[in-house]
Amino acid sequence: MRIERIELDGFGRFADRRWELGEGLTVLLGENEAGKTTLLNAIRALLFGFESTREGRAWYPALAGGRRGGRLTLLTAGGERWSVERHGERGGVGALSVTAPNGNQGGQETLARVLGGADRDLFNNIFAFGLGELEAFSSLSGEGVRSRIYGAGSGLGGMSALDLERRLRAEQEAAYKPRGREQTVNHLLSTIEELRARIAQLEEQPAEHAVARSELAEVRQHHAVLRADRIAAVERRERLKRLLDAQAPAAQLAALESELAEGDTRADGLPADAEVLLDRTLAAAREAAAALAALDESIEGAERRLVGAAIDDRLLADAAEIGALRDERLIHEQRAAQRQQAEASATRFTAELDDQLRRVGGWSEERLLAMDDSIATVEATRAADQRLSVTRAAAERIGQRLESIHGELTAAEPEGDGTALLDERELAARRSIVAELGELRARQAALDERARVLSELPAAAQPRWLLPVAAAALVLLLGVVAGAALGAVPVGAVAGLLLGLVAAGVWWRRPSGALPPSAANDDLRHLAERRAFLLERLGLRADAPAAAIGDMADELAAAQAGARQGRDRSARLAERRAALKRLESDSAEAERVRTDADDGWRAWLVQRQLPDELTPEAVRQMLAAVGIGRRAATERDEQLGRRATIDEAAAAFDARLDALLERLGRPRPDSPAMRPAAVVALAESLQQAAADQRQADELTATLADARRRRTPLAEADAAARDALAAHLASCGAPDPDQLRLMAKVAVDRRELRGRVRETHAALAGIAGSGEAVAAVLEEAQAHGPAALEAQRDEAAGEASRLEAAESEALTREGALQARIGQLEKAGELGERRQELAIAQAQADAEARRWSVRAVALALLGETRRRYERERQPRVVQDAQSYFATITDGRYPRIVAPPGEAAVRVEPESGSPRTTDELSRGTAEQLYLALRFGLIEQFGRSADPLPVVMDDILVNFDPGRAARAARAIGQLAARHQVVFFTCHPAAAELLDPDGVVTQRLD
Repeated sequence: MRIERIELDGFGRFADRRWELGEGLTVLLGENEAGKTTLLNAIRALLFGFESTREGRAWYPALAGGRRGGRLTLLTAGGERWSVERHGERGGVGALSVTAPNGNQGGQETLARVLGGADRDLFNNIFAFGLGELEAFSSLSGEGVRSRIYGAGSGLGGMSALDLERRLRAEQEAAYKPRGREQTVNHLLSTIEELRARIAQLEEQPAEHAVARSELAEVRQHHAVLRADRIAAVERRERLKRLLDAQAPAAQLAALESELAEGDTRADGLPADAEVLLDRTLAAAREAAAALAALDESIEGAERRLVGAAIDDRLLADAAEIGALRDERLIHEQRAAQRQQAEASATRFTAELDDQLRRVGGWSEERLLAMDDSIATVEATRAADQRLSVTRAAAERIGQRLESIHGELTAAEPEGDGTALLDERELAARRSIVAELGELRARQAALDERARVLSELPAAAQPRWLLPVAAAALVLLLGVVAGAALGAVPVGAVAGLLLGLVAAGVWWRRPSGALPPSAANDDLRHLAERRAFLLERLGLRADAPAAAIGDMADELAAAQAGARQGRDRSARLAERRAALKRLESDSAEAERVRTDADDGWRAWLVQRQLPDELTPEAVRQMLAAVGIGRRAATERDEQLGRRATIDEAAAAFDARLDALLERLGRPRPDSPAMRPAAVVALAESLQQAAADQRQADELTATLADARRRRTPLAEADAAARDALAAHLASCGAPDPDQLRLMAKVAVDRRELRGRVRETHAALAGIAGSGEAVAAVLEEAQAHGPAALEAQRDEAAGEASRLEAAESEALTREGALQARIGQLEKAGELGERRQELAIAQAQADAEARRWSVRAVALALLGETRRRYERERQPRVVQDAQSYFATITDGRYPRIVAPPGEAAVRVEPESGSPRTTDELSRGTAEQLYLALRFGLIEQFGRSADPLPVVMDDILVNFDPGRAARAARAIGQLAARHQVVFFTCHPAAAELLDPDGVVTQRLD
């Protein structure tokens, strides 16, 4: 089977890509990141499904677009064409469709049958591998691959001989060790010794018991003799049986050896591949002869065609001019229409220019074109516009503020400035007098109340503390009233409290008794005098009532508030007058700036010869019209120039065509409309002449190349014939038929020697070992079959008689043991003897099992070693041949122990080496050879699968790389091989002529 076509709709960097692959070897050469590994994984995915996602994203997503997946077209050895199509956005099987040659659709089971049962691991590790798989032996030790390498031809199936040996040895060590303590047999022997010592202490039996035990000892001795005789008889019977079994193999071995000795020994020296080499040399000779004959025939045909060729040299001489006229023909045909378009465009742009001239006031074209409408000019108008707007807005804003302040000052003048009101200090003094009058009134009321209370109480009943407390309360009350009058209640309360405490202290120090009347009268008088003085200062009568004093207090409060308002209004008026002066100065400056801006704008307009009444916006519109007009004038001039250019080109084309027709001797066209047809006719004639010339040149080059290639082909033909003759001579055969006959004889003799080895191995199995075969053959030949049968029957009868006698002895022994058991008293002695018997029986059983394992280990080890020396699976034999080729015979032998996941190699001299003892390159070459062996084995039982390799030669030295390339070429003779590489040197090793190399871009 081979891959005929790979189609990827989307996979990694590939999208909508196709590759056609031939049979045999195909080399895909590409630089790093060209997609070699991507294409290898795409083939794996299309055959066995997509790998699971990594880190939450698809592995090899369709980065370049397209639907992830594609198709493989497979061509079987029988010529059947299958199509495998698979798509999927995630890991797993995806959407699979397998199309059979008859159009039927299938799925995974159908694909498995087409692939011959190969699974993902086998294909990825054996048939499609890169350097990563080649570097690790683990890729060859998987269960599916391991069974194919190490199980093929061993007769053990999936069982490992080494594992079996390890298991038996572990069971032996668990049963018995010479100095062990925990093993089963060691433990039983220790128990037996302890029981015997204990029984010796407990044994005290009567006379009958002693007689019975003596008889039991005699019976046991007789039983031992019978058992030994029986074993000897059984061994003699089995030996005679083996001798009888060896009769037929011995006779067959003798016949085979005789046939081998009588055969023709001349073919023994014939190499095993002599016939294969003969086929190759014959094929090479036939191929070389056929190639030489085909080349001669092509040379003769080319010479005939070259003679009949006719060429127009005049047309070829003017080929450049004809080509130029041909290329210009279509342009020439379009020139009339282009001239009309140019003229119409020029008229349209002229009208547009006239319209813009009217918009700017009837200017001339020269003035409009001379006007500066640059971006700087437009920006100057915008700057002037902004400057005018800012200066005018500032002047208006300052004027509005002046009007506002003038209005405020005018409205505030009638209210006056508050000079008629009383002075604030006088108002404060009057208010303090009113407050003091209030205090005096409160003090008088307190004194009156105190006098009234004291007058109502007897002197003896008045406690000493009452008068001080009353005085303190009175003073406190006066302080609160005074604080309320002054607007500071807390301060008055604190002051009254202090005065009350002082008065109470003074009062407390006086002796007990009634208040002196003289002191009370003095206080009242002092209060009256002070009140009169204060009323006089206020301008009131001495007997003025409390209501008059209250009215006076209200008037004073209102006057004080009016004084404060007047003061604030005067301050505001002063501030407004100062602001008015500042604004009048700012207004003059703003007016000056506005005037300067207006004068500057008018000067700008006069400088550009524009009316001075234009606003910046009007100037910008005029400049826009100037720009449109300038562009219209430019386009008009361009269209007029284009019309002139078209006229000149048309005249030049006609002149060139007329001159060419005159040189070629051809008539001029009758009308201008026929000129393009004349150019077409010249071009067609030139094309035919050029084709004739190319054909003649190709024939000349072909003849030169063919004559150059004929010499090596003739030499190759002669070399092939010489190689065939040399091969026949080296084999001692006069012709190929005789060599084939000799090869058949050599094959028959090799098969005969193989049968001799197999018969000898069968005798070794009968004899027990290879060393015992000679003795068995000698003894078997010394006696006839009849005599051996008679002896075997006699030995069998003796063994039967001894078995019967041994059975009787065992019966007697059992009876005596039962009698002794009856005589022995129940107790510890009986229990210990029973335990001893059980322990001895267990020890005997364990010893028998240990002996069986020991014999099995010896036989198994000898068989495995002989198998490693004499027989190897066909897989390893094929790998051995490839490995010897790659290493140039340095390692001629590979040993693969049956059931063991490891291999060894044997050099020409020295001890065998494991893979860990090889260099990296040599180990990779060994793994490559094993893969080739597996590929060959798979191809013997199923349709060969394609082999895909990704740059596996990078670690090989030049010599081994070249030999490995030859080995790959040998494999490609029977399998399709697709080799990816980024090294041109590797591609050249595999494909020196470059005929099967494709570039992977």
